[in-house]
Amino acid sequence: MPEQHCFHMETIKWVQCILTFVRVSELGSFTEAAASLGISKSHVSKTIKLLEEEVGAALLLRSTRKVQLTSTGDEFLGRCRSSLEGLEFAKQELISFSDSPRGLLRVTLAGVFGENYIAPVLIGMAKKYPELKIEMNFDSRIVDLIEERYDIGIRIGDLPDSSLFAQKIASRREFVCASTDYLKKHKKPTTPGSLSDHNCLGALDHWHFKQGSQIKSFPIKGNLKTNNPRVLLRAALEGLGIIRLPGSYVSELIKEGKLVSLLKEYNEGKKDIWAVTPSRHKLNINVRTFMDELKSFLANDYPDVLF
Repeated sequence: MPEQHCFHMETIKWVQCILTFVRVSELGSFTEAAASLGISKSHVSKTIKLLEEEVGAALLLRSTRKVQLTSTGDEFLGRCRSSLEGLEFAKQELISFSDSPRGLLRVTLAGVFGENYIAPVLIGMAKKYPELKIEMNFDSRIVDLIEERYDIGIRIGDLPDSSLFAQKIASRREFVCASTDYLKKHKKPTTPGSLSDHNCLGALDHWHFKQGSQIKSFPIKGNLKTNNPRVLLRAALEGLGIIRLPGSYVSELIKEGKLVSLLKEYNEGKKDIWAVTPSRHKLNINVRTFMDELKSFLANDYPDVLF
């Protein structure tokens, strides 16, 4: 029995070494790998050293700026990834046979849509299924679901061709608007081109509008640049300038008369919202349950202005 226990512990240590090596290789940084894994940089360094001693070969080349794979390390990485994919497949298959959600469900999402329409569903699932652990990551960047091991990503707009499985869950509209105070002091824009005479707020240098059957780009300028929609909304309500935000931020304020919708006839139209998951996860009971709960929630509580 003691020998079996020792072998089990060594196997666990070996798997941990492999996971750490793969993460360092993917991120190209000991520091970033440590942050990703929730361990110290020194622990990562010791783990890689232990792994290299175990296999008897240098796997990584270290410099002050970056970490690179050796030729042996590159070949080893391919084998490690293949093995980890096999373990992941086994886990997903096991979860699929479960009769209720359990284990870990990792979701990447962003913005007020994620806060108001995705998070409540996940919180409800956490309450309903005590054996389910949920991780929500709010991140405006498009993450690699497979490399970063997410089960679901919420994405908006056109999707590039990929090996991912996508389900449309809703649509949204964006609104160009300004406060009544701003429009009292500035002539109301009547065409996209007339925005060049206005203080347009946001992170972009161009806004897109529909003209006839085409979508055209128009340059805009302003004295406040940020990609934070809540900051933009506050600035607009204080009369600083014109903003462009999804209906989830501004629709109620437009109804209340605090903001005025502009250039409605040039609106690009609806943008689809998708729940995206690695194809092998689509039969996972955690993912299936999430999709069922989400569709039910949106059907009952989704503002018409977003469709």
